Amino acid sequence: MDDRQPVVVAGVRTPQGRDGGVYADVKSERLSVPLVNELLSRTGIDPGDVDDVAWGCAKQVKEHSNNMGRVIALCSELGEGVPGRTIDRLCASSAQAIMDASDAIRAGQREVMLAGGVEHMTRVERDYGIDSYGCIAAQYDARDLQMGQTAEEVAERYGISRERQDEYGARSQQRACEATEAGKFDDEIVPIDTPEGVVEEDEGLRPGTTKEKIAGLPPAFREDGSVTAANAAQISDGAAAVMVTSRAYAEEHGLAVLAEVGAHEVAGVDPEVMGIGPVPAVRQLWERTGHAAADYDLVELNEAFASQTLYCQDELGFDDEVFNVNGGAIAIGHPLGASGARLPVTLIHELRRRGGGLGLSTMCVGYGQGAAIEFRVQ
Repeated sequence: MDDRQPVVVAGVRTPQGRDGGVYADVKSERLSVPLVNELLSRTGIDPGDVDDVAWGCAKQVKEHSNNMGRVIALCSELGEGVPGRTIDRLCASSAQAIMDASDAIRAGQREVMLAGGVEHMTRVERDYGIDSYGCIAAQYDARDLQMGQTAEEVAERYGISRERQDEYGARSQQRACEATEAGKFDDEIVPIDTPEGVVEEDEGLRPGTTKEKIAGLPPAFREDGSVTAANAAQISDGAAAVMVTSRAYAEEHGLAVLAEVGAHEVAGVDPEVMGIGPVPAVRQLWERTGHAAADYDLVELNEAFASQTLYCQDELGFDDEVFNVNGGAIAIGHPLGASGARLPVTLIHELRRRGGGLGLSTMCVGYGQGAAIEFRVQ
């Protein structure tokens, strides 16, 4: 057995809040610190054993600009002796944090890492204007790089109908509401205190959603488009995190191993259809591992938009019975820097509930990228 195998020994997330919702007056570190403290509590390890904090955050401005990873370490039970850094790969920022943490452990450079991410999209300005695209605006029409426009381009270019998108949007809500009602998120959610009370479940859930009810919503990005508020991920606030250690450390300290961190990949695509990024990322992963769609017991693909989710599912051949089984970002929410960790947290807990297996977490990334990580639960 490989002592340097990186393993997840705990994984948690906040309930996801809606834009301008329950977390409007809660700063980003106050979403993150409770997760760090909960990871320490669940594992019982000495905070001094943590080698580093890797924290994802896509929009590192305003309150996000002061090295969130280090701020979280200082404000949590970790304290002054634990360093921290902040990572930006846009939507895959916290996925990259997990990749970096597992690589460092596999290489023998670290034994214990906290990897996660946060995004407070209510409190941090999202639209920096066309000028913010910089030099790439000379290569592309910057308006075509805006996320909603890329989703419309995927729908048009690859023939993803409005009807299919609405059906999928309703499916995400239905599955997430059913999972919440059944208590399937209870083990992964850490309640968050706010000035208005304790938040215990995702705010964006809409029980009773059907494709018929959302069919009349107007397009959100193009007058003649097909992407609406109900078939796109919600703008959200939230955080998610895992503790990753070497197998040797976990065994020495009597920690339950939730999952092994397997291979991972990133890839680049045309930024005007950035949503297709999971396809090359996963295919590159398969070239490395020899795996195929049928090998996965569960798949979590971030639902940035129904159009790109459906395209990726079609292209990669994932069966609906193992694909986003508890809903996804369309219902739960998509806090950019947190989603790359939220997906693995949900994936690992559901795999354990089902008795184990091989899982895949994958997502599209702004400016035309994809990311994918495998996890195995014994």
